[in-house]
Amino acid sequence: MDLQTARRLNDLNTAFYAHAYASFDATRQAPWPGWERVHDAMRTQGMPEGERELRVLDLACGNLRFARFLADRYPRLRVWGVDNCAPLALASVPHNSCDVSVQDLDITGALFDNRDLASEIEAPPCDLSVCFGFLHHVAMPCHRLQVVRALVRHTCPGGLVAVSLWQLEKSPRILAKAQPLDDPGDYLLGWQNDPGAQRYCHSFSEDEVDELAKASSHATEIARYSADGKSGDLNRYLVLQVHTDAQPHCRTTQLDPVPFARKP
Repeated sequence: MDLQTARRLNDLNTAFYAHAYASFDATRQAPWPGWERVHDAMRTQGMPEGERELRVLDLACGNLRFARFLADRYPRLRVWGVDNCAPLALASVPHNSCDVSVQDLDITGALFDNRDLASEIEAPPCDLSVCFGFLHHVAMPCHRLQVVRALVRHTCPGGLVAVSLWQLEKSPRILAKAQPLDDPGDYLLGWQNDPGAQRYCHSFSEDEVDELAKASSHATEIARYSADGKSGDLNRYLVLQVHTDAQPHCRTTQLDPVPFARKP
């Protein structure tokens, strides 16, 4: 994947979401089944419901449905969402027990401009940092690694990072409609028979999941599993735990990292 092609595909995705956001958003309201296992990992690592405020970074937060998922489980929740459609995200803020801030940031634009993504994100160190339904739109492998590293750098020592990695090649139905591109795993997909809606997506191989698991020397993989879709395996989830001696990075410093009582 060369830079010029990656920019063209990113522009295609930007145009797609500007054109089809409403219809796409309408199909993205329910929580994903795979999030339950993220929640299980949180509790295993000492993040029980009802104790102190849970701090979460949601990169590419979309319509904030992961925040709504957590708000039903954590009565004291503070979420920092990041996306390039902040007004639309803020229209979906969960109920009042959840304190939400949304930063309007073109994540892929920052990567293409060689800006330090971790420094661009305006959030303090968080207990949990996630990125769901986004990395399959990032065309360049080096940029995917940078996204994972930025999540790690914004996570408290002992905290968790969770990402979802789409594996569309596991669905014969989706694959039959996809237009393959030159690089393995790269496709163009249409949307609801709309001739003006087409987007770039990448289907992750297990080798690519391995590479992302090793993206940062400051975090270790603690879980990997498949979930979601009718077949229950369209997303591959990767959960990392940040080392207890790691130093979180953040541009916003009004809140210091406050660890939960982590299990040894």
